[in-house]
Amino acid sequence: MSRWTLQPVPADGDYLVFGLPYAGTGASSFSRWPRRFGGGRFCAVQPPGRENRFGEDTVGSHQEFAEGLAAGIADRLDRPYALIGHCGAVPFLLQTAAHLERQGLPVPQRLFASGWGAPHKGLYGRLNFADLAEVDLVAEIEERCAALGYQLHAEFVEIAAETMLADLRVQRGYRAEALPSRDIPVSVIGWTEDRVVPQDAVWPGWEECADATFHVLEGDHWEFLRCSEALRDLVEHEMSATVSA
Repeated sequence: MSRWTLQPVPADGDYLVFGLPYAGTGASSFSRWPRRFGGGRFCAVQPPGRENRFGEDTVGSHQEFAEGLAAGIADRLDRPYALIGHCGAVPFLLQTAAHLERQGLPVPQRLFASGWGAPHKGLYGRLNFADLAEVDLVAEIEERCAALGYQLHAEFVEIAAETMLADLRVQRGYRAEALPSRDIPVSVIGWTEDRVVPQDAVWPGWEECADATFHVLEGDHWEFLRCSEALRDLVEHEMSATVSA
């Protein structure tokens, strides 16, 4: 079993969907996601430095993340698969796909990029531009928990805030220099009520760097973590079409 997935990668299923967590979170942020997408199976990615990998150092760059994840799942890429990520997870998703492609490993049949604009145009979201010394990251974590209807013990909130700080520092160094080729299509997802990365900031420019299609789904910035029915339907539709092609 690879440490890079919270649970073992299923041996069955027509296709796999690997979910990459965003800043400050780990694989448990996908707790509301189903393990099955039609004939496919879902796997939550677990980066180092959080939850059951808390004793490990967090990654220092997007490339380090890509190399680690690729090595962790390479022996299970025996069928079509997708990478999916939301907001700050998208740069890690793109770097991983590009690394897999350069290494000659099986590449994703599709990428799902939610709540993030065209990568070559820069970063998105207030926290990626704020003075990190002035941001109350504990309050940010508590806001996320409230939006999803649960509460963390104060000790775990502090730990999550430290993880978020490390992730945001890595994100500041992102440059869209390693992007996957247009051979890997991207489903770009915007949300109607997203106040963090509004839908009108999500789409413009993606067509300049990827074979991208744009989808607008109902919900706020956190609807991705709730895995709405519309999101499930989109993933299942796109991946089922890939398998049957």
